[in-house]
Amino acid sequence: MNKAPTQPKKLLQTFSYSLLLLALLMGACNGDEKNKTTDAVVVRLEGAPNNMNAYLTSSAYSLYVGNQIFQTLGNLDPNTLEMKPLMVKDIPTVRNISEGAYKGSLAYDFEILDEARWDNGTPVTANDVQFSLKIIFHPGLPTQNWSSFFQALQAVEVDPANPKKFTVYFKEYYMLALESMCQFFIYPAYHYDPNNLLGNIPLSDFLDKAKITALAATDNNLKAFVEEFNQPKYANEKSAISGSGPYRFESMNDQAVTLLKKENWWGDKLAAEVPMLAVYPQKLVYRVVKDEAAAENMLKTGDLDIVTGLNAAKFIELKSNAALTEKYDFVNNGSIQYARWIFNLRSPKLSDVRVRRALAQVVDYDYALKTVLQGMAQGIVGPVNPAKSYYAKDLKPYAMNIAAARQLLAEAGWADTDGNGVVDKMLGNQKVDMSLDLLAPTTNKINELMATSLRETALQAGVKINVIGTDINKITADTKSGNFESAFLGAQLFPGHIELYSRFHSASLTPAGDNRTAFANARADSLIVAIRTTPDETQRKELYRQIQHLLYEELPEVPLFAPLQRIIVAKKFDYVLSANRPGYYEQMFKIK
Repeated sequence: MNKAPTQPKKLLQTFSYSLLLLALLMGACNGDEKNKTTDAVVVRLEGAPNNMNAYLTSSAYSLYVGNQIFQTLGNLDPNTLEMKPLMVKDIPTVRNISEGAYKGSLAYDFEILDEARWDNGTPVTANDVQFSLKIIFHPGLPTQNWSSFFQALQAVEVDPANPKKFTVYFKEYYMLALESMCQFFIYPAYHYDPNNLLGNIPLSDFLDKAKITALAATDNNLKAFVEEFNQPKYANEKSAISGSGPYRFESMNDQAVTLLKKENWWGDKLAAEVPMLAVYPQKLVYRVVKDEAAAENMLKTGDLDIVTGLNAAKFIELKSNAALTEKYDFVNNGSIQYARWIFNLRSPKLSDVRVRRALAQVVDYDYALKTVLQGMAQGIVGPVNPAKSYYAKDLKPYAMNIAAARQLLAEAGWADTDGNGVVDKMLGNQKVDMSLDLLAPTTNKINELMATSLRETALQAGVKINVIGTDINKITADTKSGNFESAFLGAQLFPGHIELYSRFHSASLTPAGDNRTAFANARADSLIVAIRTTPDETQRKELYRQIQHLLYEELPEVPLFAPLQRIIVAKKFDYVLSANRPGYYEQMFKIK
């Protein structure tokens, strides 16, 4: 197997987008002697997973671990990043429907593998697919981030002669229709709905937003399902967490999550034919080690198998250690995420775009790229991967310009009227200082250094930055609820088509959405919808360029930099690295 990243032939986007934050936040390790066995792979996490019910968590760590328990219909090949079958026999091609009830629709025909089984031995069927979509569209569950990718979904019809065959209909073109269907977690209906509370409610009712919203107010079964699905046992109890994946949940606490490979897992029979089903380690241990120094020590003692997320200087330092290079490979293999400074536009301080443009020019980008990241990063202008042909190369990453920042703040009415070094302004009947809270993860050295630098440079422009170091899970929760002013938060640079709806469309400005900045712009809404629904590739590229320009001007977030992946892998393994996030597939690690 390859030990170096490969260049993808065709890049596609996975559906599990929430995993994107994780690439910015991860490392690897363990400390128990029993976990040093050759049948285990140990992965360091910088934050603790909090819930093994994938549809009830916004934690990137939880979703990342859950990917080994719950399966999707397809997955990306680590070498080509092309969509490959996982639980289905083939990845279908689209059919145009020219007659009948679905005339004008686009259809995809799926057939689940005969071998695919749940933990109780029963087959995975199309009913489970429908059930999982009902979860996604249930108005009483926080699943809008998932449902936003299925807005064009019209119907899922099961073959009456074969419960493993089903056809998916989309009412209009959507660039991620196939990828969306292939990349959401399939849950066993028998296990997560033991009383069949959703069984008699057709999926068509769930797909009709008005109908299901009205029904949710009166239907006792819909209400009872929410209560059942929210039970703590589905979050952290060994016997209550069940999927079709190769691993079963063993234990979870604030120090580690342990998964054990299932005996007689159905995928083993097909691994020779379907490489994506190949699973080698008997145990996966996700060790929570928040402190980088502790992770470094565990690396030196040989208690690590995979490490990502070390700051650039530390990565370079360790790479020069001969004792470590004897045991580990040190690899850089492309940018899969970017760091950003997000703003809460609900704040009167931040509602004026001139203020946001001023803040974009108090960041010392050169310090970030050259000193903090030691050259292992690049400047970036927005949420599009710089490798894409439609990346807005005509835009230049923002640069520090204190004088320009001062001028913009002055134009917006901010001035230091009391001589305390901080500009102020009357907002309503109260004089307010330009003092901004900044949430920054305490487990990430890069964020710590950037926050310190920003606090110093911003003050030169009369802006006081109050750095609040906290756990990434709290930052995720606070930014989702709107309980913040600004924050450092990572986001993925998708290798394929980029879906911007959940982050920048005004319709995602809901408690269940992911528009954390409260950005609402009619032109942006129009462009985002057009990108989703335009089949012509040339036209779509132009739309991507336009939305990049708009976000660059409006600045609901300031793109800071796109770091190269820094991955450390024990040489005892054969492995494949990927341009996909987080850049490795631990279930495919094999002892030499």
